[in-house]
Amino acid sequence: MQTHAVSGISGACSDGPVGPGGRLNTVDRAFALFSSGTSRPLMVGHVLDFPAGSFTLNDLRARVAERAALLEALRIAVMPGARSWVGTAMPDIGERVDEARVDGSLGEGTDEALRRPLPGGRAPRWDLRALTCRAEGVQRVCFRVDHAVVDGVGTAHLVAALLADEPVRGPHPYRAPGTSRHSAAWLRTVPYKSFPPHETVPHGCGAAPSGRDSLAYADVPDSSLRALASRWGATVNDICLTALTGALAEGQREHGERVRDLRVMMPMSVRRAGAELTPGNAALSAVVRLPCTLPTPADRLRSLTAQSREHKESGLRDSGWRSVLRVPPGLLRRAMLRPGLRLAVSHIAINDTYRVLGAPLRAASILALNAPGLLGYVSLTRTTTTARIGVLHDRAHPAAAGLPDACVRSLGELESVAGPSLPG
Repeated sequence: MQTHAVSGISGACSDGPVGPGGRLNTVDRAFALFSSGTSRPLMVGHVLDFPAGSFTLNDLRARVAERAALLEALRIAVMPGARSWVGTAMPDIGERVDEARVDGSLGEGTDEALRRPLPGGRAPRWDLRALTCRAEGVQRVCFRVDHAVVDGVGTAHLVAALLADEPVRGPHPYRAPGTSRHSAAWLRTVPYKSFPPHETVPHGCGAAPSGRDSLAYADVPDSSLRALASRWGATVNDICLTALTGALAEGQREHGERVRDLRVMMPMSVRRAGAELTPGNAALSAVVRLPCTLPTPADRLRSLTAQSREHKESGLRDSGWRSVLRVPPGLLRRAMLRPGLRLAVSHIAINDTYRVLGAPLRAASILALNAPGLLGYVSLTRTTTTARIGVLHDRAHPAAAGLPDACVRSLGELESVAGPSLPG
């Protein structure tokens, strides 16, 4: 047993996601309350791709059985109305970890794995399914967990600790600025405001959701994103937002619509060093205006970089997180039921070589499933070599499936632009 991959991180700390003694914060409790009134809980997950035939189901089960007992998030449950975690016995690994061979489309097999109900009641709500598609040369691991137990960044650390051969540097911990402004900085950009549909609903996403999620994605070399960010003096996240802006503008133009800017929700982690594997949610969302109406990729990038700089200089993360923690869970749940924003965009980077039972990780996606009112969840998930632009969307909105490829085309446009670097 290789315990080193999960050692060195334990318990909650005062700056971490949860309070002393395993108490749930208001976001955890709101997620639990929301899930209790639906047939499906809010979920977060990761999809990891390896070469086909990399490991057997028995090997995978043995790895999970060895490590799951060391990971608190896999041994607890969240009950609606509770203020603390409910400790549970370790679940039967044979029931939680299974496999399927995919003879047809790997995408269809993945969508089916994501639609399965999670375990309920007082049992820990997580599972793992391995899909092998010889035709596409991929063995895919789909891991899902109750969102009330952990957020997306926490899940990235959790699944690496559960599976990776050696310790993996997952997403960077949040480093708070030396000073931050009053909480009003976040309240002015709170994502629960009401916005008119033309500012929030992307082209082709006006139909009523069917409840059937589907994952679409496109891969690009991570080195190309880093090169673009360096060339323009921007962050990779700014480059991704610019690509999405161009993709959404393209969809509006191609269908003869008036091009409009769109507002999206961008989760931002406040998970700090020492709390990488601590249960609970440590993220809040900001509102980003995607400037689809600007004429050139460079103009869009400048606008988005300015918004990013404003977010950082305002102290929005710290002040916003303090504000969220003061909101009663019931009120936060009601706000979730009538969301003002319909599209979310996130970015997670895995900063190290990642192997499972000797197999190299080829690419990954993050999934935020059936979030209330969301029409699509766009993610950029980066490994050491591959960046995957993914979108989880409802099948009633097939136009969303074309967004990843449109983002790649938009990146090409930005790459072809000759111009000076942006100011730092």
